[in-house]
Amino acid sequence: MSSPVSLYFADFADERCRFDSYWSRLRELDVPVPKTTFVPLETDDEDIRWDTDAVLAFLEENEFDRAFVRTQVKAATVRLRDGSFIYRPEADVIDRVIESLLTQNGEQGWPHGGGLVVREWLDFDFCVHPTHTCHPSVRFFVDDGEVLGHTPPTAERAKNVCDDAYDYLGPVIRSVDLSTPRRYAERIAAEFSEATWGVDLIMDTTGTWYCPELNFNGVYWNREEERWWNMCGQGDFEPWSPVEIHSAALYGTKPEPADDGPGWW
Repeated sequence: MSSPVSLYFADFADERCRFDSYWSRLRELDVPVPKTTFVPLETDDEDIRWDTDAVLAFLEENEFDRAFVRTQVKAATVRLRDGSFIYRPEADVIDRVIESLLTQNGEQGWPHGGGLVVREWLDFDFCVHPTHTCHPSVRFFVDDGEVLGHTPPTAERAKNVCDDAYDYLGPVIRSVDLSTPRRYAERIAAEFSEATWGVDLIMDTTGTWYCPELNFNGVYWNREEERWWNMCGQGDFEPWSPVEIHSAALYGTKPEPADDGPGWW
């Protein structure tokens, strides 16, 4: 690691946390990304509305029989398959999944950012257990145009596949190394050099590495815990996280109290 992580104060309503704040630049890079469309959310005092037909049109145009859905800020926070997996191209299924997504995230205090992000469903199912998030993945941390490090720290741990992995995927799992995702992370770092990011790379069952999203690598004040937290999960990279690197500067400081809103900032 050649330089420390930059220190940015933010919260999850920050524009840099919105998917559409970086998507137009990310999709132009020579980095595989899922096909994606946006569907606005209309809100009033009583409910939230969305255009179900727009979701159906995206599925039909691309000949998809399933899709992944999240808000501009986050996927379903508690029950991912219930709130982010559109398992059939039918209006009632779409509405039920989106309602679960918004309910789950609303109960956790997450902003929705005014829109839905509907995406190609990629096959990340490496094992027989439908509730497992069991697939090769690595998060790189980039800052000022450089790749600073990653978690997990080794290709063996990045495989992240349980003992019940499908036998036919054995060659794909054994082929995992970090050279290809690192190359993608370097391209992303060069494009997004104005700030600091966590860059997620996930490998599907064909052996293709995708970048599904970026995570703004700032710090926020967790009011329930009464301390600064990293906005981006650090895993094994924790000693180099902004909260740890800048602990001396953060010690004894906190923002002005907020009158309402979720338990951050």
